[in-house]
Order: sequence, then C-alpha cells, then structure tokens
Amino acid sequence: MLNELQRDALKEVGNIGAGHAATALSQLLNTTVKLSEPRIDVLKFRDLSSRIGAPDRSVAALHMYVRGEAPGQMVVLFDRDQSLEFVHVFIKRIIGDIQIFDSIADSTLKELGNIIAGSYLTALISLTGINLLPSVPTLSYGTIQAAFRTLMSILPDQDVFLIESQFLDTDRTVSGQFILIPETGSLQPLLSVFGVND
Repeated sequence: MLNELQRDALKEVGNIGAGHAATALSQLLNTTVKLSEPRIDVLKFRDLSSRIGAPDRSVAALHMYVRGEAPGQMVVLFDRDQSLEFVHVFIKRIIGDIQIFDSIADSTLKELGNIIAGSYLTALISLTGINLLPSVPTLSYGTIQAAFRTLMSILPDQDVFLIESQFLDTDRTVSGQFILIPETGSLQPLLSVFGVND
C-alpha cells in the first residue's frame, strides 16, 4: 500500500493534470469547463473493475500505450451516454447545426480523450522529468468488462493508478476515469523521483 507521502505526490499529479485538462477543454469549447476535485488512488488491477462500476456499465473507452522510461498502458473511460451528448454539444458549438455521423463523433471523442490523457501525462512528466510518450488512442464502446478485454496482458497484482473526476460544462456533467497501468515495476521509478519510494 502507498504511504501518505506517495499518496500526496500522486494527488499532486492528479490535481495538476486536471487543471491542464480543464484549461485545454475550456479553450476548445470556448466556455468554462470545471473539474471536480479528482479522487486518486493506487490499487491492484484485480480490484479495478469492481471499483469503477458494474461490469455491464456502458462506457466509451480510449486505450493507448505509453512508451519511455516507465512504460505501460492508459485507459480513459467515459459514461457512454454522457460522453456522446458532450461531443454533440461540442461539435454544434464549433461548427453549428449539421448532421453528426458516427465517425465524426468517434474522432471528436478520441481527441477529447487524448487531451485528457495528455494533460495527466504532461503533469507526470513535468513533475518527474521521466520521458513518457503515448501512442495514438483506439476507441471502443461497450461494457467495462469488454473494455478490459483489451488489457489481457495485465497481471492481477499489477499496480494501477486511478484518477476519477467529473467535467462540468454549464449544466452538463461528464464522469471520467483516467487509468494508468505501468508495466510491472514501472510505478516505483515514478515514485522514487518524488523521493518517496518504499
């Protein structure tokens, strides 16, 4: 389990990343996007699915690989209905009233997820100095159970860094979860940079 110093260090990553994401989304949407204070935890992969909702919860999932000095995988999860509504509002605000095809919604959601994931990665890089590079994201819709099938290479006892937050755009709320799954042993180098490793 993490000690208090480690938890504080990771919480700082979450807070800075959330701030970056809110700023970037506000600029894109040309309106104020606020984020609720993120909930941050580190847990074992086997405990992740029960923590983030029922196995049949309908989500939009963006999955990407992280290369560099602390390699691993990242997943950004949104509630599906909330995220699609958010995307439609976003496109309407930028382009106006047009028919929105699935491909447009998908590419927009990918970009929004990319911004959020990139914001947290940038915070991690700026605080640790460790080189991390995300791959192009893939997007899928389905249940949490289905989303996690893309993560079959992950061992049950691997550490998972979880950030849960809500994005607030006027009267709309989008619940999101950012999940960083470092390869075995990759989390300790990240924590050691903060001087707080066990």
